[in-house]
Amino acid sequence: MCSVALLEDGALREFYVEDRNMHRLTGNIYKGRVVNVLPGLASAFVDIGQRRNGFLAAADMLEDRTTLARSGAVPTKLDVKEGDYVLVQAVKEPTDTKGPRLSANLSLPGRFVVYMPTIDFVGVSNKITDEHERDKLLNLLNKNRPNDHCGLIARTAARDARKADIIDEIKYFHNHYISLLDKFKSADGVSLLSTDGDLVFRTVRDILNSTVDEIVCNSAEVSTQLSQYLAENLAHPVKVTLMDDSDILKRFGVLGEVEKLLGNKVELPSGGTLVIDYTEALTVIDVNSAKYTGDVDHERTVFETNCEAAREIARQLRLRNVGGLVVIDFIDMQDPLHNEEVVNILTAEAAKDRTRTRILPMTELGLVQMTRKKSGLEIQSLLLQPCETCRGSAHTFSPNFLARKIKAQLMDIFKDNLVTAAVVTVNPNMFPRLLHGEWFNSFGGKNSNRVVYLVASDDVNINSFKISAKDSAILSLPDSAYLLT
Repeated sequence: MCSVALLEDGALREFYVEDRNMHRLTGNIYKGRVVNVLPGLASAFVDIGQRRNGFLAAADMLEDRTTLARSGAVPTKLDVKEGDYVLVQAVKEPTDTKGPRLSANLSLPGRFVVYMPTIDFVGVSNKITDEHERDKLLNLLNKNRPNDHCGLIARTAARDARKADIIDEIKYFHNHYISLLDKFKSADGVSLLSTDGDLVFRTVRDILNSTVDEIVCNSAEVSTQLSQYLAENLAHPVKVTLMDDSDILKRFGVLGEVEKLLGNKVELPSGGTLVIDYTEALTVIDVNSAKYTGDVDHERTVFETNCEAAREIARQLRLRNVGGLVVIDFIDMQDPLHNEEVVNILTAEAAKDRTRTRILPMTELGLVQMTRKKSGLEIQSLLLQPCETCRGSAHTFSPNFLARKIKAQLMDIFKDNLVTAAVVTVNPNMFPRLLHGEWFNSFGGKNSNRVVYLVASDDVNINSFKISAKDSAILSLPDSAYLLT
């Protein structure tokens, strides 16, 4: 397991983790083969050599997205057929039920620019707000565009970069794209043509800027590679410190913070709480005042809690790498200006996130809808696995419901006149609860010649049970067996 943490003034701001045995697809470029075209969905499934076929939509096949979108000529049909080979890039990781999302519009990110060989667009990162600096970078990119059909975006790091370094990177990616086309033509069938690198170097490429003072690493090999990379790519290389400590995350207090990210409840400094729940379609965040009572002014108390929650929500989304639709239920406020201020705080904090977000105004019900671009896997899916007992539902059966299931199966078993006894085996935690209930009293009367024994076993999980039917009056039972009827 490889981990990267970004600390600002000792506080955890970003955290990424990657299983070395798992192969990340996002950013990889493939020669794929169309295996199925779906005209009704204007999409196709493409074999890229993975367990699941990738999904390619018509809108992601534009050769010149900007021009066609402006003219309203966005195609609704795929100009491909089964058996065709296409040059595609994975833009979204696969899930348990869906394959990776693909695009034919390649995007090649570097330290200073993003090169888009098939999209006619030139822009500057929104993180660069100085108009003079933006104009200067736009002019530089326009003058050095390899051709009129490709696109370039200046990244935040371009603000502090030398002009020659930016131009060299543009030339590098243009040549890299030509090399990709040659590989595509010469590849025999479905092939991986290019990867986006490992976690450490992707992170250094994407977040390293003039505000980073030091990189601390506990791998001699990675430390050497980083030092060489920084010396070649930075005018003023950042210090790389090798720390001989396998528990480097614990030493810097990161491990404890990460453990908190795996829970669904977040404590706010004032005493309020956030409750974060995940569904397949969206993430829901509920803001509660909890122990925070504030002063006698209820509106002021609620407003302060919501402001604090807005700042923490932006941080939690960033740390947990939550993507997709997010719905936030803030505590109801009466003053419309307070509603607006809370959304402004959330927007300002989200602007610090390198991943693109979009936030809508607060509704009359106190709900805020926002989206955050999906990039890689959420931290919970990497560090947690579904519980074998509850199968991911986070709940277990009540004794009442489990007893009803046991009783229904006993009724079926005793329909056989040869069966005289049944042994029910349950989890030790459920055993005493079933003993003290009255769920099995109905086996008296006409069924009084039949008996039921209850046995506890660690081999049975709390949501399950085992029943064995017996046709003999002589039974071999453990000492803990309890006669129910």
